[in-house]
Amino acid sequence: MGKKIIGKYNFDYPVLVAHRGASYTAPESTLPAVKVALESGIDYIELDVQRTKDGELVIFHDTNLLRLTNAKKIFPDKNNYELHNFTLKELKSLNYGAWFNVKHPERASDSYSELTVMTLEEVLDFVDPVNTGIGLALELKSPYLYEGIEKEIVDTLAKKEIFEVENQQPHILLLSFSPAALKRLSEMRPESPRILLTKRNFVSPRRWQGWLDVTEEVADGIGPKGHVSFPWYIGAAHKRGLFVFPYVINRSWQLKIFSWFSADGYITDRPEMLANFYDRVQEFGESVGEMGEELLEEDSASENEESAESDENRKNKSN
Repeated sequence: MGKKIIGKYNFDYPVLVAHRGASYTAPESTLPAVKVALESGIDYIELDVQRTKDGELVIFHDTNLLRLTNAKKIFPDKNNYELHNFTLKELKSLNYGAWFNVKHPERASDSYSELTVMTLEEVLDFVDPVNTGIGLALELKSPYLYEGIEKEIVDTLAKKEIFEVENQQPHILLLSFSPAALKRLSEMRPESPRILLTKRNFVSPRRWQGWLDVTEEVADGIGPKGHVSFPWYIGAAHKRGLFVFPYVINRSWQLKIFSWFSADGYITDRPEMLANFYDRVQEFGESVGEMGEELLEEDSASENEESAESDENRKNKSN
């Protein structure tokens, strides 16, 4: 049933999504992680979109800068390190890759210490979904912090002339933990599939049905944590015409199990592993490397978010 459902969207089966790029191999959401994902044979690269203090759309997962950058060292006098309190120029001055070398010395590279935050436009130019055939899965990160960000993303895609084409795999997927944000996107860009993400490691069948009720209203598919992706949950989603993309799937044994469970796609930190498992290899010319070098030269917790998003959802229901 899952193949029939995703067939409506012209997806390959199963759909392979690189979580923050190849974030096992290189620092998450950076150019090297995106480049490795591009070359791996993946279908989509998932990246989180937020907005700077001066209104620029950037790619960054955490709402706070301290885990992934040296913001405290560069701006010791600031008393708040939330991303939305920094301008793009300030973000570009931060080191965005050295943390990876410290945490993963076995995968370290000196070049990672020269990485900076990328803008959404830079990523769109580099990945170039229309010409490469590799799509972007754009997650609206904590949209309650950024009023109007849905329209800004849609407008940026239009500016770059990234439109969906009938009978072709979508160039763009839109993801969020916020049903309200997905509802707004369904009105602004209905042609791009939307996925409601969920956070809990375990849910009862009754709660799962509740999530599916919400998903049916605002999205085309659901992205649960892998622990929730049992056959009876996936089957319940399929009965409603919804596809299921579990996250984050990083082990081959997980792939085997979820294949048996009839998952429709997978979100992973290790796109090379997924592509090899499904015997997909994407070969690109030297232009990918050249583009990466040019871009590098140019650029020489969670619980609170869930609570805030839940508050937003409750407000929307009451209105």
